[in-house]
Amino acid sequence: MNTALLSPRAGILAGWAVRGGLSLASWGLQRATRRTDRDHLLRRIEARATAEAALAERDATYRSSTYGLM
Repeated sequence: MNTALLSPRAGILAGWAVRGGLSLASWGLQRATRRTDRDHLLRRIEARATAEAALAERDATYRSSTYGLM
């Protein structure tokens, strides 16, 4: 017979292990859902494209305003 099973602290440790495992599994499922959410992914791609276009426009404006200074 294993004395660890008779120890009162074994139940506490097992409870922590189960809660920790369930928390980790829940986090993993939420992360997988976020990574595979098509709408979320499309919004991120669109936002990135918009940001790149704005950056290109800003750079073009900056270049055209400083062109005559040199």
